[in-house]
Amino acid sequence: MKFQPEIIDGQHIVQSYDSEGVVINGKKHAHSVVFGTNLPVTQWEKASLDLSTGMFEWLYSTRPEDTEVLIIGTGAKQVFPSADIRRFFAQKNCPVEYMDTQAACRTYNILVGEGRHVVAAILI
Repeated sequence: MKFQPEIIDGQHIVQSYDSEGVVINGKKHAHSVVFGTNLPVTQWEKASLDLSTGMFEWLYSTRPEDTEVLIIGTGAKQVFPSADIRRFFAQKNCPVEYMDTQAACRTYNILVGEGRHVVAAILI
């Protein structure tokens, strides 16, 4: 899915997403990535469609302190994590949203455009 090309000074913007990867600021990433308003694009090495607690512990530890919301793109379909993972984020008072990756990319761009501090974790 191609998104409207948009540039917001100094921010990562998702320009397109498909089953082969995500294009952020003109660069295609064929692997799962984490990025945000105050976080460089980083390969999400522990990423898996199995949604394990370990991959989310790493994700939580890498996010900036001022993150208002963590958006997790779960691939082609929306997948909800186990109760253990939801409890992990609740105990940390970390707002997190799980959605299919296309919706996650669109939502990320909207929130960045509003000036919000957001982190996206995109599963490819």
